[in-house]
Amino acid sequence: MEEYLTVKELSQRTKLATQTIYNFIHLGKFTLGQHYLKPTPKKILFKWSEILRWMGEEMISPTQASEPIFELKTDSPEKPASTKKAKQTSQRKSLIKI
Repeated sequence: MEEYLTVKELSQRTKLATQTIYNFIHLGKFTLGQHYLKPTPKKILFKWSEILRWMGEEMISPTQASEPIFELKTDSPEKPASTKKAKQTSQRKSLIKI
């Protein structure tokens, strides 16, 4: 018989923070129907056998070991000077009209 766990129970068994589990759902690492079920809109139940299988795949997957856990977003590159200058000029013109 399949064993189902709540987010809190899964967190205790796997030593993952509950927020990490929610993040994994959001990132698609856990998929609805395969790893977990939602019997009600606020209730999430995880299939323990699928979580064990997922943990085994995560531990031995060499491609994911080299992937970063998160990506740093950098600011967009500088706009060309002509665009900045045009914007400043239009702002000055609007000030002069007032």
